[in-house]
Amino acid sequence: MERNHLHTFQLVVEGLAETREFLMPFETNDVIQATDACARYIARQEDNFLPLGADQAVRANRVLLVRHLSVAPFEE
Repeated sequence: MERNHLHTFQLVVEGLAETREFLMPFETNDVIQATDACARYIARQEDNFLPLGADQAVRANRVLLVRHLSVAPFEE
């Protein structure tokens, strides 16, 4: 599976006043498919942490909302 697109999501996290961004490479630019895949990925993480950039992480089970922001071409 080639991940040719980089999707940016906005996460609402329980206990945080500000939203956070989460980047996810995905094989298509389809927003519906990518949002579904991202939400499923986060749900599977349970008590694991999601990286939010180079210097932050959040426990996956604290994510209350996943909102798609943008998609751009991506090369690994």
